[in-house]
Amino acid sequence: MPSPTTSAPSFKAVLIDHNYSTTQYEREIIEAAGGVFIDGEQHPLDETLALCRDAEGILCRRLQVTPEMIQTFKKCKILVRYGIGTDNINVDAATAAGIIVGHIPDYCLDEVSVHAIGLLLACVRRIITIHEKVRRGGWDVHREEPVWRMQGRTLGLIGLGKIGQAVARKMQGWGLRLLAADPYQNPSVAASLGVDLVDLDRLCRESDYVSVHVPLLPETHHLLGAREFGLMRPEAIVVNTARGPVLDTQALLEALNQRKIGQAALDVFEEEPLPLDSPMRSHPKMIVTDHTAWYSEESQIQLQKSAAREIARVCTGGLPNSLANPEVLEKLGRYREWEPSPSVRWQLTRLERMRNKTAP
Repeated sequence: MPSPTTSAPSFKAVLIDHNYSTTQYEREIIEAAGGVFIDGEQHPLDETLALCRDAEGILCRRLQVTPEMIQTFKKCKILVRYGIGTDNINVDAATAAGIIVGHIPDYCLDEVSVHAIGLLLACVRRIITIHEKVRRGGWDVHREEPVWRMQGRTLGLIGLGKIGQAVARKMQGWGLRLLAADPYQNPSVAASLGVDLVDLDRLCRESDYVSVHVPLLPETHHLLGAREFGLMRPEAIVVNTARGPVLDTQALLEALNQRKIGQAALDVFEEEPLPLDSPMRSHPKMIVTDHTAWYSEESQIQLQKSAAREIARVCTGGLPNSLANPEVLEKLGRYREWEPSPSVRWQLTRLERMRNKTAP
């Protein structure tokens, strides 16, 4: 029981899963806002979910949050996922329950864009295969695999959201032609970055390098499959730091094996962790990393703090900076109160259109 001079917590926040070394940032922010913070990872999952039944704020990272779970979150005002995407949360069920689904759309823009470029450069210069050859004692002036000049080539960005834009900005001055396929982006934004907006088919046909930067939604599941790989150039390099299911894995492997494309570099996969017997772990034309593009010490701290602030903001009567289901605010009668930034407003409009499959 609280002492006579101590106020009882005004809300309860439960963190379901995280795998972080510390949750001190979340605890400090939520307690400073007058809430009580529970690190559910210290309990078995069934006990943690039971703690969520009367929690106003819930945070999660990797757990698949099902409609059945959401039905038990009787007092929940906001469910925040650590990250940009919300594909592990049943957003429709949360909306039906009147629960805001929060996310953090701007915490790792530098990290992911740098990682995508790093994977691309490693492929262009064949750094991994050459490194391994030298480690084994090799030294070959006459290359078995040709390396082509990067200047004058075409980089195609599938998705020109915040990360796609960061890649475009970083690649300005590299002597590349920049294309983007994104039917929901404002042409003036693309023009300001020196990017030509084209449709997906044209991007696949004309790009030497393809980098994927779209969220995983029904609209984007297997966005790149056998048909799209068939349109690409035989030396094309495909980089994916977005979500694994945006690419059809089997079609990608077949395209590589049949020499329809040149190389692929992936940080994300349809099944994670990548199975030990996956051919992608040892494929000679692939570079793979373990869903680490988002990570730096700074981005992780920013992510944890931002997620906790969203919980505190909503549980004390405010509205979130960003959310994946803006339609829930109409249900709650609070849409007119919300004033998202222009970039967030554009992102939410894009998500709504992609879910509804309507024209921009």
